Amino acid sequence: MAVSSKSKPTSKVAGGSRASQPDSQQSPAMSVDEQDIEVDEIEADEAEFDDDDENDRSSNAKDKGPTSKGSDAKVDDNAQHDHEFEASGDSGASLTYPMQCSALRKNGHVVMKGRPCKVIDMSTSKTGKHGHAKVNYTGIDIFTGRKYEDMSPSTHNVDVPNITRAEFVLIDIADGFLSLMDDTGEMKEDVKVPEGELGDKLNEDFEGGKELLVTILRAMGEEAAISFKEAPKGN
Repeated sequence: MAVSSKSKPTSKVAGGSRASQPDSQQSPAMSVDEQDIEVDEIEADEAEFDDDDENDRSSNAKDKGPTSKGSDAKVDDNAQHDHEFEASGDSGASLTYPMQCSALRKNGHVVMKGRPCKVIDMSTSKTGKHGHAKVNYTGIDIFTGRKYEDMSPSTHNVDVPNITRAEFVLIDIADGFLSLMDDTGEMKEDVKVPEGELGDKLNEDFEGGKELLVTILRAMGEEAAISFKEAPKGN
C-alpha cells in the first residue's frame, strides 16, 4: 500500500519563507493584521538600533575631533612662533661661514679657538716644498678683548663669524643692565652695561640727561654694547 508524502505547509514572513514547525510546537495562527503589526515592530526596532549606532559614531567623532584639531592648531602655532623667532632674532642664520684663509684681511673677522675675533695682524710665509703657503694671523676677541694667534695653510678654509650691528634708544639703566628700545618700539633689557671707560662714560651721559643711541654687536650667540652716541636733536 503506497504512502503518500505530504509537504509541510509554509508561512511567508517578512521577505522570505520558512518551514512551519510541527503541530506540537507551532504557535497559534496569526491574522494578516497581526503579521503586519509584527513586521512593523521589527522594522521599527531595526531603525532605532541604526539610529543609536549612528549617534554613537557621531559622539565618538565629536570626542576625537576637538583634540585632533587642537593638536594641529598647536603645531601650527609652534611652527609660526619658530618662524617669527628666527626672522626677528637671526637664530635661523648660520653662526659662521667658510672663507679661504688667504682671503682674510686685517680688520676683518675670523673664528679663533672657537671665539669671534677681529684680525689685527697677519702675514704670509713663502711657499714651502709641499706647495702651500702658511698664513699667520693674530686676532682679539670682539667681546672679551683677549688676544689669540693661529696659523693655517693659505688654501684651507677658516670659519668667519656672522656679525650684525643694531642701534637702540637707551631708555634706562638699572641693576647693571641697559633698557633699550628698537625702532619698532620693542624693548630689550638683557644687555649688560659695558665695563671700563665705555660703561662709565655711558652712565655719565645718561645721568646728565642726554638722549643716547647704543650700538649692540651680535656674533655667535653673544651680544654686547660696543659704542654709543648722542641721538640727533628732534628724534
